[in-house]
Amino acid sequence: MIKRWGIPALLGLLILTAIGFWGYKEYQDRIVLENYLNNRYQMSFYNLINRVQNMEVLLGKTLAVSGDTDNTLIFSEIWLQAEGARENLTQLPLTSSMVGRTAKFLAQSGDFARVQANKITSGQILTEEEYSTLNSLYRQAAQLNKDLQGMEAKVADGRLTVSEIVQSARQDLAKGTPTGAAKNFQGIDQQMQGFPTLIYDGPFSDHLDRVTPVGLGNEDISADEARTIARRFIDIKDDESYRAQISGRTKEKIPGYLVELIPRNGEARRIVGNVSNKGGKMVWYMDSRDIGAPKLTTDQAREKALQFLEAKGYKNVTNIYHQLQDNRAIFNFIPQQQGVVIYPDQIKVSVALDNGQVIGFDARGYLMAHKKRDIPAPQISANEAKKKVNKRMEITETKLAIIPTDGGKERFSYEITGNIDGETYLVYVNAITGKTDKVLKLIEQENGILTM
Repeated sequence: MIKRWGIPALLGLLILTAIGFWGYKEYQDRIVLENYLNNRYQMSFYNLINRVQNMEVLLGKTLAVSGDTDNTLIFSEIWLQAEGARENLTQLPLTSSMVGRTAKFLAQSGDFARVQANKITSGQILTEEEYSTLNSLYRQAAQLNKDLQGMEAKVADGRLTVSEIVQSARQDLAKGTPTGAAKNFQGIDQQMQGFPTLIYDGPFSDHLDRVTPVGLGNEDISADEARTIARRFIDIKDDESYRAQISGRTKEKIPGYLVELIPRNGEARRIVGNVSNKGGKMVWYMDSRDIGAPKLTTDQAREKALQFLEAKGYKNVTNIYHQLQDNRAIFNFIPQQQGVVIYPDQIKVSVALDNGQVIGFDARGYLMAHKKRDIPAPQISANEAKKKVNKRMEITETKLAIIPTDGGKERFSYEITGNIDGETYLVYVNAITGKTDKVLKLIEQENGILTM
């Protein structure tokens, strides 16, 4: 009897031992991983405190200096410390609702300092308004530093541990409402929201959230009108074979009706687009149909895109770049005024390479920015602008252009295209001041041309 049950019992014991060993190994691995993460979070927490403390000191120093080129290092260091602090903050397991305003403050402070560093490097003087902004940022950094130091003191006294912050944050992520240690961060964030907005010429400026489109009309349209506009605009052979329905309202910078065209024959294909509330403009649309093998060249597809834009009222536009992707050609067009190319008013058109149908359209850039510009006469000549680029660069083209800045403004520049060491560059020299506004590198890939 013992012999009969001995072998199965031994096998069962071996299996249980193996499972137990596997479970213990998993447990050990989990402990190691949790310790690793806790150490990372702890390092991010203390680095955040250290960098915010440095920011406060550096911002204080900016109030004591004259803002000449010798002070560039201070502003550059603020930028580095703020970017580092933002990175540390985002590495903590906290949601954007808990720290979103704090992260934005860090981004704005660093970017504002970067913009000021560029200004004083180019010989410009800081204005009273900019000193006032620096003072405001200094006070905000001091408050943030004080609050973080308070959290650090709790950690030092044993009233709070970094692992508790992590554990609490995980629970709050699951519940959606901070109630534990993560509430400390949310409290700081709510306090940051009480500070004034920051307006400057940079990508994190608060005024960009309030930018309104200038390329629309003033009249509101109805849902029925939005359906009709979409039917007539979208590139389909027979709009009657589609049922148009309003599937929602978009809350983008250009609010509108979300219109969906559904084939009446039951085909799975869908065409979705946005028609603006104001002025009834087709803002964008996408056609989800499958695209067959390419039969058109890129030049033929570009001609189809130009014909489409001409028919829809977008005249006098120039193709600047294109990209080939999944049997489609995506073209970027910009308009011209008085021979000056207007880069902020871009339109994207996507053409299917199997039959030349326009399956994608995006005029958000155009509708946000397009207006008749008051273009001044250049204060420097093209030859003077060319002297601003490297003498070794072989210049191939020079033209006037309106270019956008990071802060949503515009500059009037000479666009100088040239080659150096086998690479192509675009150098933008301000047509009024003669300063270099921007330098871009053209990257030619197998499927298109990009700029960086």
